[in-house]
Amino acid sequence: MRSLVERIETTRRLAEKPELERRRIRPVVITGLLRTGTTFLQHLLARHPLLRAPALWEMMAPARRDPPEDLIAQCEAYVAEYYRLAPEFERIHPLRAGFPEECHRLTANTFHDPIFALRYHVPRYAEWLDGRSMVPVYRYHRTQLSVLLDRVPGDRILLKGPSHLWYLDDLAKVYPDALVIRLHRSPAVAVASVCSLTSVVRGASSADVDDHEIGDYWLNRVASVLDGLRREDGPFRQPLLDVRYADLIGDPMKVVAHICAAADLPLTKDVRARMDRYLAANRTTGGHSYRAERFGLSAGALAGRFSGYIEEFAVPKEA
Repeated sequence: MRSLVERIETTRRLAEKPELERRRIRPVVITGLLRTGTTFLQHLLARHPLLRAPALWEMMAPARRDPPEDLIAQCEAYVAEYYRLAPEFERIHPLRAGFPEECHRLTANTFHDPIFALRYHVPRYAEWLDGRSMVPVYRYHRTQLSVLLDRVPGDRILLKGPSHLWYLDDLAKVYPDALVIRLHRSPAVAVASVCSLTSVVRGASSADVDDHEIGDYWLNRVASVLDGLRREDGPFRQPLLDVRYADLIGDPMKVVAHICAAADLPLTKDVRARMDRYLAANRTTGGHSYRAERFGLSAGALAGRFSGYIEEFAVPKEA
């Protein structure tokens, strides 16, 4: 219902201001397998004043005209209810109305998004989606962004979505000027972690969660993208940036400096101070525990299965 309302409101807004769709948008897009540090990097880069990072409340209501304070309150109520239904999720992924958030909140309004196969056991939907082009989805994603940015403009938009990794060719057809950052982490860790996340999320809407089915789903889905991934420029006008999770966690400001240079964003003393304050206040403490065996997998088998990817991107082994 929320998605349908947003589609109606988007149509109305564009009828009133068709020039919105001519807005220039040059996104910086963070992607990678789920559980590879994409959220951490997004929140860190969002401290740069020249990057416009839409918050969760904006992503959930890109076109609605309610006062922002009302939309924020509605979003906070949504987060509270989500954590009530899936209390473990708060330790896995922080949701706050004012935090930057994944743009599957926009693509899901088309009802063409793999987030539904994560939230629910819908294998026939997942199979159907695999045969669809995502170009129309990204076109509508851009349309919604254009409307969202009517509140607070900005052409250097900071976006994040792990699912983009599967659709980079289609993304490039709509956002050829995007700077795409791909994060890389050992699949032996990332796959087990996303299986755990999926189990928690599905538990919010069903008492019947099959962890081994989740393991099979993610093993096949990850294989479909990692088996063909190579360290080379993609179809964008700017090169792809490949960042290893270990490097991001080991020296985040070095990674930020590399990204800012590629995006032609100044990394001034003030910007560094903003990011340093964020890092000081957000030390990683862990808290999300998981084992591959619970999902019918093993760390050793995952490392062997994806040895080509691990070698291609020199991904270090994790304990």
